[in-house]
Amino acid sequence: MIACTRDCYDTCIFTPVYRDGELIRLKPLEGPPTFGFTCARGAGDVKRLKAPNRVKTPLLRGERQVVEVSWERVLREVAERMASEEPHRVLHIDYDGNQGLLTWYYPARLFNAMGAASTDYSICSSEGREAIKLHWGRAYGAMPEDFSKRPVIFWAIDAAVSFIHGWTLAKKSGNRLAAVDVWMSTTMKNVDLPILIKPATDVVLALGVAREIIQRYNVEGGRGFREFVKHVERYTPTYVSRETGVSPSQLEELVEFYLAKPLSVIGMALSRIENGGDAARAISLLHALLGDPGGFFYSNSEAWGIDFRYLRGLHMASPSRVVPMGLVGSAIGDFRFVYVWNANPVLTLPQGDRIATAAARGDITLVVHTPFMDETAQAAHLVLPAPTYLEKEDVVYSYWHNYLIYNTPVANPPAGSRPEVWVVAKLAEVLGLDHPLLREDPWVAVEVALRNTGITLSELKARRVVPLSKPNVGVGEVEFYSTAALERGLPPLPQYKPPAGRFVLTFPPSPLYTNSQFREVYGEPPPKVKMNPADYVSRCVVLYNEFGQVEVEAEADPDVPPGVVIYVGVGRDKLGRPINAIVRGDPGLYGGTPKLYTTYVEVAPC
Repeated sequence: MIACTRDCYDTCIFTPVYRDGELIRLKPLEGPPTFGFTCARGAGDVKRLKAPNRVKTPLLRGERQVVEVSWERVLREVAERMASEEPHRVLHIDYDGNQGLLTWYYPARLFNAMGAASTDYSICSSEGREAIKLHWGRAYGAMPEDFSKRPVIFWAIDAAVSFIHGWTLAKKSGNRLAAVDVWMSTTMKNVDLPILIKPATDVVLALGVAREIIQRYNVEGGRGFREFVKHVERYTPTYVSRETGVSPSQLEELVEFYLAKPLSVIGMALSRIENGGDAARAISLLHALLGDPGGFFYSNSEAWGIDFRYLRGLHMASPSRVVPMGLVGSAIGDFRFVYVWNANPVLTLPQGDRIATAAARGDITLVVHTPFMDETAQAAHLVLPAPTYLEKEDVVYSYWHNYLIYNTPVANPPAGSRPEVWVVAKLAEVLGLDHPLLREDPWVAVEVALRNTGITLSELKARRVVPLSKPNVGVGEVEFYSTAALERGLPPLPQYKPPAGRFVLTFPPSPLYTNSQFREVYGEPPPKVKMNPADYVSRCVVLYNEFGQVEVEAEADPDVPPGVVIYVGVGRDKLGRPINAIVRGDPGLYGGTPKLYTTYVEVAPC
């Protein structure tokens, strides 16, 4: 068996199917957590193996052309250029393109050992996670089996598209379902109680629900409860309706829904909006009011006991500088050498196009280790071929279910590709970098990182798929008024800042693409936005703000409320410019996640 390593809740597990010795498809595991089905991306992974844009040999960009070179040559080039710069001018960019412990986490040891700069890994979920922890001391909660036991509300997550197994469990249960979102998504159209909300006002709605529960029902308090009660007094139905667009009658329906003690799925999209961390705090605290500490789900990755810091070597060495991921594009001038793996920052980071521009000018040396020739690889001076998750060993975990999986290769990689741990070991050797972090065998590092899970590496390799112990979420006391926040100089209670902008550009998920992946299977996503018919001005529109402008097709869609502009997925405009060239990169207050899903734009005809 082998697990999909995509940045996705479901982490599907497959049995490989062969014909004449060649992998032809991946058969989804019939039992949990995959239940015999997968998404279009999981179904399309085998097709990617022989995609025309596979990187099969190391590449060196010269003045006039890109040439194939040997691994010996490319490693020497990388090492020489890296060694010629001061460590704090060297930046590594990596994220969750592959959620394997050896693919994503371990390679950072090389850069931490040399004192290079790092990002803060904030692009996705850290804002909500750190915000919820201010009150609960943890961000994990409900398990997959809970999705079929009670009503479920999907808050800021199009689960029918991006969380298909959690959605299916909830849907098949027959329990009532609700959803909160800024447009009529697939999920919103298929629940019993859809709540359409103005962008960035989720925290107002959650605090309004809290006020009604407190005022009308006997609620047992906890630490800081009096301060919380006073705080929510202003969130009256009238105020909630004015700010959120949710009518008092809809608010009443939502209050009644919560009194049935539903499971709240707090979408990671909340991390990427204005007031998003505060919204996550407030939604989680509804379950404190209800005496239901296990009633919310955000991310369970911290529940398993895997020591991610150890894998990255942070117990022994630290980066010379940590850059918020949303600000990498604007801060690229601070660096001279950038090494990328497991990510496509030119297309996916706010103003990531500036990385490509800096590389083209010669301001930075850009090195990319990747299986496919994506936008970042196209801009790079040196490109190193990597195997896909189907072609190498690794250990995979999920941030939803509790299965740990040992992946072994089910297909043969291109002869010229090399896995991440091999590359960083060879680079350390060429650099002459002798550090204890790099002398430790990668599999020994994995064994140590798993020591608190209750599972040994030998057991995992023998059994292939092992369930980890489930977290006890009923232990400890919640703080309504967070002293942990005060100690960090943060607001002790969820706050609200009214959004400021005529149009909000936001990015719901696509069923065919995970960020910038799968274009080699499904083609380029259309450079198109959806707008309310009242906002529609032309078939071709320019979206612009202080960061720049992009040109896209426009479609009038009544499922999109006035003032909202929808771009499905992550892609490029009609001229090939990354849509992320105009998105916000300013970090959130709690975990640093950029507020890219509340990007303020103006709209004009082309």
